[in-house]
Amino acid sequence: MTHPEYWHQSKKFLSNADPRLARLFLDHPDYCIASRGEALETLLRSIVGQQISVQAAASVWGKLENKIGKINPQNVLALSFEDLKSCGLSKQKTQYIINICNHFISFSINSHSYWEDKSYKHIYDELITIKGVGPWTAEMFGMFYLLEKDIFPIKDIGIIRAMNNIYGDGESLSLEKIIEISEQWRPYRSVACWFLWRSIDSEEVLY
Repeated sequence: MTHPEYWHQSKKFLSNADPRLARLFLDHPDYCIASRGEALETLLRSIVGQQISVQAAASVWGKLENKIGKINPQNVLALSFEDLKSCGLSKQKTQYIINICNHFISFSINSHSYWEDKSYKHIYDELITIKGVGPWTAEMFGMFYLLEKDIFPIKDIGIIRAMNNIYGDGESLSLEKIIEISEQWRPYRSVACWFLWRSIDSEEVLY
């Protein structure tokens, strides 16, 4: 697993910028994000994890992994639609997974070198051309595969819940307030989000 080189620097910056985050860092002193180093797995896990709990996503992913074996486009597409769906996926998510694998084959994506020397904006724009990959999934790819340091997935329900817990004082924050708070975290908004997820889940979020 690959850890980002900016980790300690970002925690120091964020601790100075936001005392509530500083307390969160103290609660999880040994936590550090890492990339699995597998682009397809990160995207497929992101699809599986859409709008369900970390625990539920882990259960579905375990069944998929058992059925697929080694995660590559050919092995996924060798299974029937019903085989994939039977792991606990909706029809839509099953089709999205197939679409992603077809994209990987069409563009001969088989190593990390495909993504090197491309900006996150360029990668984001490519990914959202795949039916089923929306902004949130592309953001998860940026955060968990590319380890981009300044992504803020504004529609993520876990982030919203964690921010309400930490900054809301019993009230639900408005979208404007959420954005206002997140602005002080630039250029390390991803790091803040990783810790926000950690604050509400007993299991680490890792796509």
